[in-house]
Amino acid sequence: METEKAINNIYAEREKFIIIGLTGRTGSGCTTVGDILKTEKFDDLWLREPKTTNFDSAEERKYQIIYSYAKNHWDSFIRISMTDMIFSFVFQYSFSEFINILSNIIDESLANKIKDQLTKKYNAVEAEFEYIHNELATVFKFDNSLDRDNKESLLKAYNVLIRLPSIQTKFREIMRKISYYDEENESSVSTFTYCLQELGNRIRHHGNISQDGAFSGAHMFAIARRANDFIKSIHYVNKKTGRPSFICLDAIRNPYEATYFQDRYSSFYLVAVSTDDEERKRRLGNKLSYEQIKALDDKEYPRKLKGEKKFTNQDIGACMQLADIYLYNPREVTEEKYFITESIIKYTTLMKHPGLITPTSVERCMQIAYNAKLNSGCLSRQVGAVITDSNYSIKAVGWNSVAEGQVPCNLRNAENILINKDESSFSTYEIEDKEFGKHMSQKYGSKVKCNALAGRLCSYCFKDEYEEITHQKNQVHTRSLHAEENAFLQIVKYGGEGIKGGKLFTSASSCVLCSKKAFQLGIKDIYYIDPYPDIATTHILSFGKDKTLCPKCHLFYGAIGRAYTCLYTQRIAIKDELSCLYND
Repeated sequence: METEKAINNIYAEREKFIIIGLTGRTGSGCTTVGDILKTEKFDDLWLREPKTTNFDSAEERKYQIIYSYAKNHWDSFIRISMTDMIFSFVFQYSFSEFINILSNIIDESLANKIKDQLTKKYNAVEAEFEYIHNELATVFKFDNSLDRDNKESLLKAYNVLIRLPSIQTKFREIMRKISYYDEENESSVSTFTYCLQELGNRIRHHGNISQDGAFSGAHMFAIARRANDFIKSIHYVNKKTGRPSFICLDAIRNPYEATYFQDRYSSFYLVAVSTDDEERKRRLGNKLSYEQIKALDDKEYPRKLKGEKKFTNQDIGACMQLADIYLYNPREVTEEKYFITESIIKYTTLMKHPGLITPTSVERCMQIAYNAKLNSGCLSRQVGAVITDSNYSIKAVGWNSVAEGQVPCNLRNAENILINKDESSFSTYEIEDKEFGKHMSQKYGSKVKCNALAGRLCSYCFKDEYEEITHQKNQVHTRSLHAEENAFLQIVKYGGEGIKGGKLFTSASSCVLCSKKAFQLGIKDIYYIDPYPDIATTHILSFGKDKTLCPKCHLFYGAIGRAYTCLYTQRIAIKDELSCLYND
């Protein structure tokens, strides 16, 4: 009996507290995942009964183990909507003040139209708004923080959290039906989506939803901190009742809000939800026009954010790169979401009891690609790649970096080229070209002495500087080889065997140039995480009448990075665990 208690204690904290942050593009399925996690009874989950004999694969055997453990340890999650978190800042103003703020974001006539339709459909909406407004005034201090030592404040915050979805949904219902012309993107968008994004940007920018406020960086975590305050309130209430605190944040769309939780909770997992782009657009097409979908994508997946916007705006691409677990949400022919539900149950079960099963072959290979990317000296993005044969046996590993013998960009200091013309670090062009030297002196002369560097290297991207001088944009100007290209060349360099019929794993996705190389080398499967913003998939990897000759692209799903180690590392050897449970 004592050894059984000891085993239970090993997993006790994991059985009490888990936070899952969802991220993904609109239409990918974050809401679906949130709904599944909210399911109270295990028997109500979309799960197939596992086989007990005559298994066809190791994965079927693993599913039986996961299913059995989950059935005995299932508890539902409480969902905290990040939209509700933005609205919690809205409710710190009166109803009339908020309508005035809306007038500044869109225009007065649309704001009044929203007000009229809200009050007409929901008679008590103003009273409900003012009630939450008054409650929040007693919960949050002047600096917008919750007094976590005050039990009454924690309980009030919990009660406000329960009420937020109801009134937020009323605003969503009315505002989604009213369109607004977004001049920046030259398209008509839903006022709800447009205003929500603008409100979120303002909160991260200067800490509230008003128009005025200077950016200092102090409020970039404001929405995340607010969510964390509500997490503390849930944990307080559940601790009193003896319930575990399993919390789902739906959905994180700013990368620094993701790192906020990753830095604070070992039990936090960022889960990226993806689907094929055609399927995502099909889902959105029921509610949005082509122009509205494009405008939404431009907001959620910006090509390049600069200055303050790096910290205040949405950037789902950056969030995807930070994810611990990737889920694939395919189109199902029936209402039941069996595929994604089984994936969710697998990973939530491993969060509670790590090491119950081993990784898939795909996860193992992608984890190596993930580890490989950390070798990259690129200043913009680290990417790793792995090439295997048809049986997942690894033949080559690569990452985006300069040719062997050259110094990667993250180890080169602009100060060295300005002062001593270090021949071991820079090319003949960089040292001798007068126009390039003049450009570097003008741009970096003062930057190399910037106190804000505080010991950091003043590195620079050659491609950016060269294109700024010549006004020519071209991939060939980069000093680095792409990760996939590097992996292909390793096989040639060291006399490896052929890879026709093999597989390519990339921690990003292959561009047009690397896709052509993969096709030529006879790669049959490409596993990728984040779609590359070009025509590689539709132009290079989908050609001719017989598409079976083309490499098949697969969105990766599985655990990666820190989560791979956390979820698949046994806390105690299985043999010893069973022995203790048997009291042998």
